[in-house]
Amino acid sequence: MELDEILEVLKNYRQVDYDLARSMPPEFYTSEEVFALEQERLFRSQWICLGRIDQITNCGDYFTTTLINEPLIVVRTSSNEIKALSNVCRHRGSVIADDSGNCKVFVCPYHSWTYNLDGELRHAPLIDKRSDFDLNNCRLPTFSTEVWGGFIYVNLDGTASSLVGQLEGLSKIIEHYHVDEMVERHAEESIWDCNWKCLTENFMEGYHLSTVHRDTLHDITPTRLSQHFSPGEGYFGFYSVFPDDLPQRGKYHGDLTSEEQNRSVMFAVPPLHVAGVAGHKITYLYLRPETASTVRVKRGIAVLDNEITDSDLKNVVDLFERTMVEDSAQLSRVSRGLKSRFLNTSPLGSINYEGNVSDFYHYLARKLL
Repeated sequence: MELDEILEVLKNYRQVDYDLARSMPPEFYTSEEVFALEQERLFRSQWICLGRIDQITNCGDYFTTTLINEPLIVVRTSSNEIKALSNVCRHRGSVIADDSGNCKVFVCPYHSWTYNLDGELRHAPLIDKRSDFDLNNCRLPTFSTEVWGGFIYVNLDGTASSLVGQLEGLSKIIEHYHVDEMVERHAEESIWDCNWKCLTENFMEGYHLSTVHRDTLHDITPTRLSQHFSPGEGYFGFYSVFPDDLPQRGKYHGDLTSEEQNRSVMFAVPPLHVAGVAGHKITYLYLRPETASTVRVKRGIAVLDNEITDSDLKNVVDLFERTMVEDSAQLSRVSRGLKSRFLNTSPLGSINYEGNVSDFYHYLARKLL
């Protein structure tokens, strides 16, 4: 299928109800033209999650990341603001900082051009006295940022409407979990051999829980107990409910109702952030698509209990990473299958099992067309 044909299928999806929803054609996931369109209309124009505020708690704390070939520095400034700066020196284009750390200024390793924490150029050795160069009018570009639920988001082109407003309904759903008080205790990343949309769909549907995760999640969050909830402008999700006889796991916030204590809230803040919050923790993925068929997956876990034992934390991490290995292996199989010339569309499962796949298509239709 050509790009116009793929987008026509997506356009028609706007009128499709859950009970008639079907999967998108394989070219939707394999087309390089679709991927190029996504980079401009999604990754550059929508809110993208970069990390947690507890990664940069003190003045001068920073971490670096890259989004569609745009190197970024996320820093807490001297005025206690969180900023996302270009991580590219204004002189000859060198990347300035690596990894994470704490500093008073950013110094480019190439020619020692020096920038304040807010991106203002402070010193350009042997050049700052030139008559045709104004030191005060040279700074690192700054990108729009918002914080929600303890997560830091960036909008590269500055055109997206307020994220907090888009997530108002989701904020009410997870309010009692106090996600913003949780602290990251695990971070890992790897490259998966699949299209990024396949990963989002996989994370956001309960249909596969009792098959792919038979030995890891089935006893905790079986497919049969999945419950879809209505999507909002900037989110969609479902409740992954625990069986009645499952013992309470971990320390949860006192504000949680008994119903909230006995389920996880699985949610997506599309295009590139998915998460699952239970009473005592939140697990999350930041997706960084590298090609139409590969995606860098940054995984994290934040917990509410700062006194959690090493043994209990290890159990939380082990379960999460085991499920990620299972998902990665299955999505690699999907990636191979999507190349078949004989694959067509297929009916999706009912709203409680694959309703979020349909929600994702509706979101993509709104943003890509």
